[in-house]
Amino acid sequence: MKSNTYKEYIAPVVVLVCICLVITAALAVTYGVTNPIITKNTKATADKTRTELLKDADSFTQYKGALVVEEKDSVYVQDVYTANNGAGMVATVVTKSFGGALTMMVGLDNTGAVTGVKIMDHADTPGLGTKNMTTSYLAQYKGLTKLNSKSVKDDGQINYISGASVTGSAEHYGVYTALAQYNKMGGVK
Repeated sequence: MKSNTYKEYIAPVVVLVCICLVITAALAVTYGVTNPIITKNTKATADKTRTELLKDADSFTQYKGALVVEEKDSVYVQDVYTANNGAGMVATVVTKSFGGALTMMVGLDNTGAVTGVKIMDHADTPGLGTKNMTTSYLAQYKGLTKLNSKSVKDDGQINYISGASVTGSAEHYGVYTALAQYNKMGGVK
């Protein structure tokens, strides 16, 4: 029996390479079409959240100064937007939680008091770690201008939920970091 090398080995490789090229091109086109839409929607969601957290703000401008880093790659301020009318600021803070990175926004008025906290993204256990993400739990931070500790357990101002303390600690550390950012900026001008 005579072997045909081209039919047995080369032709299947050529066909697979062609299939890979077509699929890669299709993915690139799909990414090119969807990426601007995703970016626009992400920005719109962030803008809406900033407005919810700082109701007295008219519009926002991104702060270009130094950002607080409490722990490199674990707890840091990702960005800060200040209200153009001087009403306050909203900081996006990333902290390390049970499931990994937890991204939150913290609103602070022009006196340095917390106006609200909202969790934007997390990978914590639904039903357990997310108990600390409810509006009523996060409302405990409203009006505070200072936290006594980086740790929710040691602070004494927040009623933390036992069994979900890793998430609660991550949130608390995030608010602590946002307050540190406000102080580092010397308030909002």
